[in-house]
Amino acid sequence: MNILDKIASRVIDRRYNKILREMEETESMTYKLLKRIISRGNYDKESMMQKLDVFLLADRITTEEYQELVEMMNTSGDGSSTEDGGKA
Repeated sequence: MNILDKIASRVIDRRYNKILREMEETESMTYKLLKRIISRGNYDKESMMQKLDVFLLADRITTEEYQELVEMMNTSGDGSSTEDGGKA
């Protein structure tokens, strides 16, 4: 492997790692926003469950995050006290 190949490989590795970090930040942002909505109780439970399912299937949240959010919904009450007609 010559020097140019080594440099190219290093640049590609750096870009790949940067993209991975950005994806992780995006995923954690989705989780943080969902957690805030659920903790405030301003959501429709059935609609939120559908959203959580979609985010889990799209790998926007992890299985552990999904389970934690569902548990928050189950312990925080019915989650149907929305001001906007049940749209979260």
